[in-house]
Amino acid sequence: MRLVSYGPAGRERAGVIVRDEVIDMTFSNPRLPSSWRVIFERNMVDEVKYTLPNASYRVNLANTRLGPPIPDPTKIVCLGLAYASHAGEGKEKPPAVPQLFCKAPSALIGPNDDIVYPKQVEKLDYEVELAVVIGRRAKHVPEAKALSIVAGYMVLNDVSARCAQFGDKQWFRGKSFDTFCPTGPYIVTPDEIENPDDLELKCWVNNEQRQSASTSELLYPVRRIISYISDQMTLLPGDIIATGTPEGVGIFRKPPGLLSVGDVVEMEIAGIGRLRNRVVEEK
Repeated sequence: MRLVSYGPAGRERAGVIVRDEVIDMTFSNPRLPSSWRVIFERNMVDEVKYTLPNASYRVNLANTRLGPPIPDPTKIVCLGLAYASHAGEGKEKPPAVPQLFCKAPSALIGPNDDIVYPKQVEKLDYEVELAVVIGRRAKHVPEAKALSIVAGYMVLNDVSARCAQFGDKQWFRGKSFDTFCPTGPYIVTPDEIENPDDLELKCWVNNEQRQSASTSELLYPVRRIISYISDQMTLLPGDIIATGTPEGVGIFRKPPGLLSVGDVVEMEIAGIGRLRNRVVEEK
């Protein structure tokens, strides 16, 4: 399945993509909540599958705004320097274990929403990443069982204010400005992803390809990332894990290829989908 949250910002509703339409889950089955996080929390995904064949409430996808598939996670856990190529371009040593930081959930936007360039930021950058969405509460999950707690996968742009990130000597503020986390376009459920450790990632800025890699190049398999994070903190339904970015980010290009107002950033992961976000001036 391809799971979306659609509608006006702040009032998104849970839906499922079927061909060129969005099926609204709550209108189709009043027992279902309008939030995917709550559907996962209540273990109601099977009821979603039962509802789909006879669902009557549909809207045209082409005329519908898609929001972040999970607008309301308890946390967004990210990995730094998770690809050797990215560590190398920044002249960093690859870490021996996953290096964790967080983005504020208030940074989330949809797959086609605008990225706002904050007035206090001087160096704005992009990072294409595979995101994992957690489907159930979990703690101390063994690697062998880690993929069993996954609700699905999506594309994530870890937009970064490098001036704040490097100036602060830690990453939270530089990664957490409003609109700094485009996600989507949908959550693709695990039955459609044969192997999360073999997915092609690409990023373009104004149609110029900037990043191209595979999740097979991650320093740690997806299952190990999930297991490691679950040893540090309880993972909750709807939590998002951003697995890191490969080489090609703007700050380390020669000359630097940082973002400007008017730029269009596009990101794609094979089998999952594409983000397209324009950079706009803060009003």
